[in-house]
Amino acid sequence: MSSPDREDDTGPSAKKRKVQRACDYCRRKKSDGYQRADNRCSKCTSRRTDCTYVEPLYVRRSAPEFDIFLILFYVDKVEGRMQRLEQLLKKLSPGIDITKELDSTLSDNEGGSSASVGASTRSDTSTLRTGKPSTSTTLSPPIAASPSIPAVSDDLDPSDDESELQKNIVDGFNRLSIDPVTYRYHGKSSGLVFVRAAKHLKDQIEADMTTTTKAQSTEEPPRSVNKQYAPIPVKDAPPPFTEFPPEDLLGDLMNLYFREMNDYMPLLHEPTFKQCIKNGLQHHHGAFGGTLLLVCACGARFSDDSRVLLEGTHNTESAGWKWFETVERVYKSYMAPATVYDLQVRVLLVLYLQGTTVPHTSWTHIGIGVRMGVDIGAHRKKMYGAIPTIEEEMIRRAFWILAVLDWGSAYSMGRPASIHDEDMDLGLPLECDDEYWISSGGERAFQQPHGRPSKNCFFTSYIRLCQILAFAVRTVYSINKSKSALGHGDQQWEQRIVADLDSALNRWVDTVPGHLRWDPDREDTLFLKQSAVLLSHYYQFQIAVHRPFISTRRGSPLSFPSLIICTNAARSGVRVVSHLYQRTGDPSYKNLSSLFMYAVVLLLSVWGEKKSGRTVNAAQDVAYVKKCLEMIRACHRKCVTAASFPSRLIFNAPIVQDGDGR
Repeated sequence: MSSPDREDDTGPSAKKRKVQRACDYCRRKKSDGYQRADNRCSKCTSRRTDCTYVEPLYVRRSAPEFDIFLILFYVDKVEGRMQRLEQLLKKLSPGIDITKELDSTLSDNEGGSSASVGASTRSDTSTLRTGKPSTSTTLSPPIAASPSIPAVSDDLDPSDDESELQKNIVDGFNRLSIDPVTYRYHGKSSGLVFVRAAKHLKDQIEADMTTTTKAQSTEEPPRSVNKQYAPIPVKDAPPPFTEFPPEDLLGDLMNLYFREMNDYMPLLHEPTFKQCIKNGLQHHHGAFGGTLLLVCACGARFSDDSRVLLEGTHNTESAGWKWFETVERVYKSYMAPATVYDLQVRVLLVLYLQGTTVPHTSWTHIGIGVRMGVDIGAHRKKMYGAIPTIEEEMIRRAFWILAVLDWGSAYSMGRPASIHDEDMDLGLPLECDDEYWISSGGERAFQQPHGRPSKNCFFTSYIRLCQILAFAVRTVYSINKSKSALGHGDQQWEQRIVADLDSALNRWVDTVPGHLRWDPDREDTLFLKQSAVLLSHYYQFQIAVHRPFISTRRGSPLSFPSLIICTNAARSGVRVVSHLYQRTGDPSYKNLSSLFMYAVVLLLSVWGEKKSGRTVNAAQDVAYVKKCLEMIRACHRKCVTAASFPSRLIFNAPIVQDGDGR
C-alpha cells in the first residue's frame, strides 16, 4: 500500500509514487476523493482533517481469497499487538526473561491437552472460515467460544434478498477480532434488516452525488454506544466440572451411549469426542465437561453397574441422576449466544429426561434448544459452508434432533410445536459414518465408501418420516380456528388431508434405503434394530393420521376405514417389534410409545367388536395386547416411564384378563 509521503527505496533521487486510489475517509464513504496535486482530497480539505492512506486497500475477490486476505491482515495486527505487550511486560518486570518463558511453554507442551486444544481450535477456525476440511490426522475438538458461522455465500436463494446487505468488510473484521461479536440470525421481517436496507440505499445515493452537492458533515455518527450501566456478558461458559466417573466406568458409559443412543440420534462425532477426552478437555472446559457428564447420565440407563445409582439407594430409577443434576443446575443463563456444546447439552438433557418419571419437563428444554439454534441461524441453509466441517455438521445434527424431538413432543402432548418445517431450509445431515469425516490416505473427507451402507441413513429417513407427522399435527389435530385459516372449512377437507398424508407415507416407504427395509432374517444387528424402529414408527404415524376419525363421539365418513387402517397397523407393528424382541432380547426403548399406541388401538378394536356382538378377532387382539405389555415391561430399566404404561392399559381394559374376549 502506498501513502503520499512514502518513497521508493531505490535511492534518494527516486520519484514519489502517485497514489492511485481514494483516501481512507473517502473509501469509507464510497467516494473517489477527487485527489488534488497536494495529495489532499477536497473532502478532507473541507473537513480540515488529515488525508491518510494507511488503511489497507481491499480488492473484491472470491470468498475464499477474501477470507485469506482478512486472516493475513488480522495476523499482522495480532503480531504487532503481541510485540507491544512484550515490551510492556519487560518494562513492568525487567528481571524476567519473557522470551525464554514463552519458548519453554511452547516446547514443553504442558499438560498435553491444552496445547492440543489450542492448536485444534486454530485449525477448526481456519477450516470454518476457508470452507476446507482439515487434512490433519489429529482429531480436534470444536471451537468452544462460539460456533463460527460461515459468511453468506454469493449464490444465495433469490428469496433472501436481504442477504447481500450483510456482506461487508466490517462484518469480516468483527468476526476476526480478538473478542468477536458472535453472529446472531435476523430474518427478513427484522427491523435490523430494514435499517440495513435504508443504509444501503443511503450509501448508493451518496456514492452517486458529487462533492458540491453533498452535505458538509463534520463527524460520522457513532457506530455503537457502550452502556457501562447495563453490561451483557459476551461469554457465558459454565465453570469446569471437577467430578467425573472413574475411568473404567467412564469408558463403559460412553460406549453404551454411542451404541444405544448415538447410533439412532447421531448427536456427537465419536472419534472427535473421544479424542477430546483423551486430551483432558473435560477438566478445563466447562461446556465440554457438561456434555461428557450428560453422556454418562444417558449411558447409565443401560448399565448394570451399581456405581451409576445415587449413593445410599438401590433404586434403578436413579441411574445417572447425579450427573444430570450437576449439569442441569449450572445451565440456567441464556444471555450468551449458543455454542455447539450448548446445543448438544440441551439435546442430552432432553434425552435423559424422556426416560425418567418426569418426561413432560423435557418439553421446555426442547423449546429452549430450538430457540438457541435459531438465534445462531442453525435452521438456515445459507449459514453453512459449501464444504462441510466437523463443527458445522454437528450443529446441523443437533438442530435436526431438536426439531424431531419438538415435533414428537407436540404430537404426544398435544401442544404447538416450537418450529415448523417451512421455517427451516437447512440440508439434511450427511449420510456418512463418523470414521469417514476426516480425510486420511489421500481420501476425501466426509466421503462414505462406495458399497458400504451408512448407519446415519436411519436418521435422515427418520427426519423425513417426522416431517409427515409434523404436517399431520398441524392439520388433522389443529383447532377449528386454524382449520378455517388454512381453508379447511368445507366438508371434504378431511378426505383430502388424509389422502395426502397417506400418499406421503407411501412415498416415504419407497425412499427407505435397502439396508433399512424390514427383513426379519437380516444378519447385521444394528441395521435390524434400525429397520424395526423405522417400521414401528411408520405404523405409529399411520395410526396418528387416522386416529382422530375413529372416535365414537363424532360422525365422519372416515370412521370405519380409519378404524380398519389403525387396527391393521397396530397388528403389523406388534409383529415387527415382537420379532425384534425374539431375535435380540430387547424390544428397544425407542419403540415404547409405539407399543403403547398399538395396545390402545387394539383394545378399542376389541371393545368395538364386543359392542357389536362380534368377537372374531378379539382373542388374537387380546394376545397382541398382552405381548405389548410384556415388551413394555422389558423396557422398564431403560425407560422409567414404561412402569406406568401397563397399569394404565389394564385399568382401562379389564377384558385383557379374560382370554375369550368376553
